Amino acid sequence: MNTHDDDSFDAIARDVHARSLDALSPRTQAQLQVRRRGARASAHASRRRTLAWPIVTACAVAAMAIGWQLRGPGSVPTDAPPGTPMVAVTDDDSATLVLDENPELYEWLASSDAAALAME
Repeated sequence: MNTHDDDSFDAIARDVHARSLDALSPRTQAQLQVRRRGARASAHASRRRTLAWPIVTACAVAAMAIGWQLRGPGSVPTDAPPGTPMVAVTDDDSATLVLDENPELYEWLASSDAAALAME
């Protein structure tokens, strides 16, 4: 099929379409216009909702970044070597709590017994 055939097909299709529009009743044309406006409005609303997700995501990432900055440098120990137990210390340094005192607890948490208990 060459471009001449395409052009003639397009011309014939446009002619048939124009004649069919002339044959429509005014009532049908009005209904088509109302439906066309409704379709455009819903497409526009859909486009706005689609654009909202990237904006919401960017705001969430910005809020997380601000929160991370506000945590301050003392909230995460940076000078502790790997494997050092986390310790909670009061202001007077008299009471400390070692959170990973018993490694068997973590072994039990990784076992199937802990998963079965969680499912109950």
